[in-house]
Formats: sequence, structure tokens, C-alpha cells
Amino acid sequence: MKSIKKFWRRWRKLFLTPGRLLRRCLQLDAHKTGESDLKARVDEMKGHHKAKIEELKSENVDLVKKAEDLQATKAWLLSEGAQLLAKNIHKGLEMTVVVNAVNNAMSAVGVNSGLHNGYVHALKKKTPYAEVPLLNRNAEAELNRTIACFDSLTFSVVNDLPKLVNEPLSKIKDALFFAGGESLKE
Repeated sequence: MKSIKKFWRRWRKLFLTPGRLLRRCLQLDAHKTGESDLKARVDEMKGHHKAKIEELKSENVDLVKKAEDLQATKAWLLSEGAQLLAKNIHKGLEMTVVVNAVNNAMSAVGVNSGLHNGYVHALKKKTPYAEVPLLNRNAEAELNRTIACFDSLTFSVVNDLPKLVNEPLSKIKDALFFAGGESLKE
């Protein structure tokens, strides 16, 4: 009995009725429509991904250029930039003024020391105080003040460098070249 039922089921599948045939055609059309929709969506996604890939490639080129610029900036700063910075500090107005003030104060202390020794010698010979010219009893205090100014010295070129963080190397070079137009070769 089971074999006969199996036989009839297979037989019915071979011979489709018009209703079954219509349903089967509609199913195939739905699959074809779904397939074409799927193909269209895949093509759309391919186009989107191609555009995204091109965008990422151009972004990568920009990043590579920035990295090369940063490497060039680093090399320049380590080789020539540090020398220019030191030269600007050494020959800058701030350093010159303070070093001259310390030098003058030290000279005054030396002169006063000599004058004091001369005054002591003059007292031993009974020479009056009014005859010792240029004696400055505040010379050591003035020297200490100028040394304190030297210790608290700030340099405009060093203070200006953090402002140039996002600037190109050419602007950093312009900022570091000495105002007098001197170059590193000197």
C-alpha cells in the first residue's frame, strides 16, 4: 500500500495541473525578481565600496605626505633647528643685555674691592674718606640683582616656538633664522 501511494505522489509531480503550473511559474518569477534585485543591490554595494576604497586611497596618500613632511621637519629640527635656536639664544638681545649687566656689576664689585683696599690703605696713612672716588657700597647687592635677572631670563624665540606647532617647516625656519640675517654657516 505504501508503495502505491509513493507511486501516485511521484506521478502527480510529473503531471502538473494548471493551478500547480501557475503557482510554480509565480515562484520562479519571484526567484528571478529576487535574483535581479539581489544583483542590483550587489552592484550598488560594489559601487559604494569602490568609492570608499578610492576615498581611503586618497586619504592614505595625504597621510603618507604628512608623515614625510613630519620626518623632514624632525630631521631639520634635530640637525639645523637646534643650532639656530642656540644661536638665537646666544646672540639674542635678551642674553646680551643680561650678560652685559652681570659683567658690569662684576666689574663694579672688583673696582669697589680695589677701592676698599685702597681706602683701608689710605686710612692707615691718614688720608680722608672724601679723597676715595667711585666707591659704591651697594655693588655686591647690584651684582646679586643682576645674577637673579640672569637666572630668571626668558627668551622670546623659545616662547614663540610652541605657537608654531601646526605651521609648515618653512614658517618654523623663518622664525628660527636670526633676525640679523645670519646663517648657520657663520
